[in-house]
Amino acid sequence: MILLDASFIVAYYNEKDVHHNKAVEIMAIIINSYKNLIIYDYIFDEVINVLLRKIDLHSTIEIGNVLINSVEILNIGDNLFDESWEIFKNQKNTKLSFTDCSILAVMKKDHIKYIATFDKDFSNFEGIEVVDIK
Repeated sequence: MILLDASFIVAYYNEKDVHHNKAVEIMAIIINSYKNLIIYDYIFDEVINVLLRKIDLHSTIEIGNVLINSVEILNIGDNLFDESWEIFKNQKNTKLSFTDCSILAVMKKDHIKYIATFDKDFSNFEGIEVVDIK
């Protein structure tokens, strides 16, 4: 099981993104190594909003449909919202966005160890492994 972060998904679909080529290489590893690809509603929202600004509406809709049909999309819900808010409020040496804090809450709740991301902050958390090119 691996969680796909918005930074990774956007880089994968946006050919102009500085991390695009690396995202394509990492996706090949992910497809061959992981059975369950997971995002959740906040990540979907972020991806769609960013891609709408970076590329056109038609392409963004197509990408949204691909995500809906190819990855498991979890919902944050009330309990995880509250946990995300606690993580956000109690962070000390980071400036994680609320969405990033919700990622930590989801990963903890569902015992997800792996994440595909270009956000370097995630490598600072024990128990989380950022998937990269070996």
